[in-house]
Formats: sequence, structure tokens, C-alpha cells
Amino acid sequence: MFAAIQEALPATRHREFRALWGGTASSSVALWTLLLGNAYIVFQLSDSSFWVAVSTFASMSPFVLAPIGGVVADRYQRRVLVQVTRVGAFVVTFALFLLAFLDVLEVWMVVGMALAQGLLRSVELPADQALIANVVPAMDRANAITLHTMTQQGSRAVGPLLSAPLLAWRGVEGAYLLAAIFALLAFTSVRRLRVDSRGGVTRFSDVAANLGGGVRYVASTRPVLMLFLIVAAHCTFTMSFDAMLPGFAQNELDSSKIGFTAMNAGIGIGALVGTAWLALSPARDRGRIFLVCGMVSGLAPIIMAASTGVPWAVGSAVLMGSSQAMFMALSGVFLQEVVPDAVRGRVMSFYLMSAGGLMAFANFAFGSLSDVWSAPLLFLVPGVVFTVVMAFSLALGTNLRRIYRTGAVAVVSPLGS
Repeated sequence: MFAAIQEALPATRHREFRALWGGTASSSVALWTLLLGNAYIVFQLSDSSFWVAVSTFASMSPFVLAPIGGVVADRYQRRVLVQVTRVGAFVVTFALFLLAFLDVLEVWMVVGMALAQGLLRSVELPADQALIANVVPAMDRANAITLHTMTQQGSRAVGPLLSAPLLAWRGVEGAYLLAAIFALLAFTSVRRLRVDSRGGVTRFSDVAANLGGGVRYVASTRPVLMLFLIVAAHCTFTMSFDAMLPGFAQNELDSSKIGFTAMNAGIGIGALVGTAWLALSPARDRGRIFLVCGMVSGLAPIIMAASTGVPWAVGSAVLMGSSQAMFMALSGVFLQEVVPDAVRGRVMSFYLMSAGGLMAFANFAFGSLSDVWSAPLLFLVPGVVFTVVMAFSLALGTNLRRIYRTGAVAVVSPLGS
């Protein structure tokens, strides 16, 4: 059976990848469990989507600093960076558990810890992303990236499914304890990494020049730039809804605890199933899948806006999770296949910034507005906007049309010149 799995998923043949993959899976479960607990307790303490938006913003806003993390990932040993930041993530998560267990947790504490967690992730993720290309040969890279994204997105199902009973039984401290256990497992797994992985930065002190190398690569490689722009629009308009979910569950579905955890689980299940199917799909279909996922990713929030009960909302969440996860997985595959290793950490950090950084601000805006405007409207309008963006990319975007047709980014030379 193990041989059959390795045949279907060739990246799993490599020991170093299995260690990295296991660590990423555990880290992602810890993160989504933590974010679920943060959103739940902040809404319970404040009865305001605005403060949920603040805590979500605190978790995501450090991704604006991801390019600095990318320089670090291209300067120092990447496996060491991942190991150190995961120890820090465990400390932060366990501290939240202790505060909740002692019943002294307040909103400002959650926000402060969320910010610390976000800062750690802004260094961890560029190094983690850059390591993928160094633990598998080029022929298995696309499969490795897809599996890596599958665990990151699919953990949105595992976290809520495991923590929902704990929330009902023990309260938020149960979710935080679960997150801390997975954070510890994430560190334990990556301790087995031995790969030597460094980028092309020789002096960290030349931050501006080092960042400039990554910027020049993206700016001078038009297909990569167009991919960056479509991903930025996707994350801004279709993926920035986390801060609205607690209020949407309570006010629109009349089911604050069950509705909230069920929607989060639905998003994760959709992501897990979608990316698992993607991992088994032939490479020749990637471009068409990317296009279809983009269109569905715009339509899914429109369907969510029309939800009148928990089952409908969960079905919409599954559709959102699957389309969004596959879109992001494929965009990561396209980039990793063409980005030179010397600038990989920096380029992938800009990718994370264009995704997570913009999501932080959009999440904050939508969460704040949902206290004033209806959440369904804030699902509907961005969904319509991104659907229009996808239509324009198909009609007018030469580079993106080529990706849709061929399933690859057309780069003329290794440095995009």
C-alpha cells in the first residue's frame, strides 16, 4: 500500500520531504486551531466583529513584512529558521492556553499574542516555502508543492473538527491546548531535516539591495507579475472573510457556535478534498483547472451571501474552500517551477505578502464593516468583483491566457530577462 501511495504521490518517496510535510501539516493545524479559538473568544468577550477583525489583522498584518523574512530565508540556513520559529510558535500558543486556563484572558492579550504569532510566521513561511524545492528533485516538485498546499489548506478542516468538541466541553482553553500540542509536533518533525538550503544573499545588512533583487525579478518577468496580480485580487476579494464568520453565524444563521465551527470545517474539508484531487490530476490539466477554480472562487461567496441556514452555508463554505485552495496551490506550483533558487525566498515572500498582507487589510475592512453593513452584502460584492476580474483576465490577459492554456508560466530565461 505504501508503494502504491508513493507511486501516486512521488514526492512522498523522499525522506526530507516527508519530514517537512509532516511539520507543515502540524504547524498548519496549530495555526488554524489557534485562529479559530482567537475568533471565538474575542467575539464572546466583545460581541463585536470589529474586535474579531482586529485580532485577525494582528495575525495577518505581519505578512506585510514577509519580504524581510524572505531576505532572511535567502541569507541563513532555512531549516534552522523553520525550527526556531516553530519553537516560538509553541511558546506563544502555550501562553494563550495558560491565560485561558487561569481565566484571565482579555481581548488585548489575544491581539498581542496574535501579533507575535504573525511575526513568527512572516519569517517561517518564506523559509518553509523555499525549502520545498530543496528536498525533492525537479521532476517531483509540482507534486510536492501541491501536497504542501493541501496540508496548509486542508488543516482548516482538521483544526475545527478536532477543536469544536473541545470548545463545547472545555471552552477556548481546550482549543488552545490542542493548538499547542500540534505546534510542538511541528517542531519535532522538522528536527529531522538535514538538507543544506541557502539563497543568494551574502550580507543581510544590504536589506534594500537584497529586496531589490526580488522586486526586479518579479517586475521584469511579466508572466510572473501577472500571476502575482491575479493572486492579489483573489486573496483580497474572495479569501478575506474570516473576521465576518462569527457574526455571520450568529446574526444570519442564528447559530453562533455550531454554525461558526461548521463553516470553518466546511472550508477546510473543501480545501482538503480539492487539493487531494489536484495532487492526483495530470499536469496537462492544470491551466484549465486554474481558470475554473478562479471563476468558482468568485461565484462561491455570492452563493454564501444567499445562505439562509447552516446546511446551505456549509455547502457554500465547501465550495469556497475547494476552489480557493486549488487556485492558490496551482499559483504556487507555477511560481516554484520557474523562480531561480537564488531569489526563491524573496520572491515567495513577496507572494506571501501579496496574499497574506492584503488579506489582513481586507479582512479588517470587511470585519469592521460587517458591524454596520450586512455580512451577506460583504460576501456578494467582492465575489462579483473577482468574477469580473477573471472574465477580464480571460478576455484581455495574454500572459494569463497562456497559463490557462498550457498550465505553465512562460519565462524566456532563468532570470526572466
